[in-house]
Amino acid sequence: MTTHTTTGTFRVGNVEIQCLTDVDCVMPFPLDAVFPNAPASAWDEYKRRYPQAFSADGLWSAHIGSLLLRSGGKTVMVDTGVGPEKVEMLGGVSGTLPNDIKAKGVNLDDVSSVVLTHLHFDHVGWNTLNGRPLCPKARYIMGGADWEFFSQPEVQQNFPPYFDRTLSPLKTLDIVDLVSGETAVTDEITLLPTPGHTPGHLAVLIASAGEKALITGDALVHPAQVSEPEWKFGFDADADQAVATRKQMIDRLEADGIRLIGCHFPSPGYGSVVRIAGKRYFQAV
Repeated sequence: MTTHTTTGTFRVGNVEIQCLTDVDCVMPFPLDAVFPNAPASAWDEYKRRYPQAFSADGLWSAHIGSLLLRSGGKTVMVDTGVGPEKVEMLGGVSGTLPNDIKAKGVNLDDVSSVVLTHLHFDHVGWNTLNGRPLCPKARYIMGGADWEFFSQPEVQQNFPPYFDRTLSPLKTLDIVDLVSGETAVTDEITLLPTPGHTPGHLAVLIASAGEKALITGDALVHPAQVSEPEWKFGFDADADQAVATRKQMIDRLEADGIRLIGCHFPSPGYGSVVRIAGKRYFQAV
């Protein structure tokens, strides 16, 4: 596997993966609000090990963006970031994904599928641009259980208003594919149900030429969770299910030697589960 950190491009077998940035931001919440059962003193080790995942004053610094997968002549986009509107929940940030797409010479007409790991606002924000699909020739693939969940007005009211701007137009245009169970996108890309963070959350398994990597979505949001899978995340819809899913995921990553790609890890978020003195850690490649 080759990695070019300056461009955020690497390969898993024959699949090329390119990291796109929408925004890097500091989450404006204390760590104990985001990870409520994590002991305050336990963070010191991870601040030393993953300094890029924290701000200077010790808050969580998160990457938000997209991934482009080029597999067998097809281009698949995974997630679409925060979008153009300022999000007060994230301290008033807005995304600039189209700028990064342009700077890296990406032709959006080449994208045949857009996979949404889940339907939180920071993963679907650029689904549309000026009322039209960002990727004009793509099908938008998402978990059916997520569509059912986030379609509920009582769920939508817990988040900034985004559903009608980023998701409803896709349904109207009939370019949405709702999936359940393992689903192949290409011969080398498979969607895996990983519920907990949201009911229809999907991870993306890349398997090519004897190599594997897993895009974890928000089943793993911070590198520390590789070591501390029982640390609950305040935005999980079902915290206990999310812990169970996270443990199963990390066990499989370690046992099968699967690389991981963390969507909110410091970019490009690409690395391995390793053991150091008997404890598991995320180690960037």
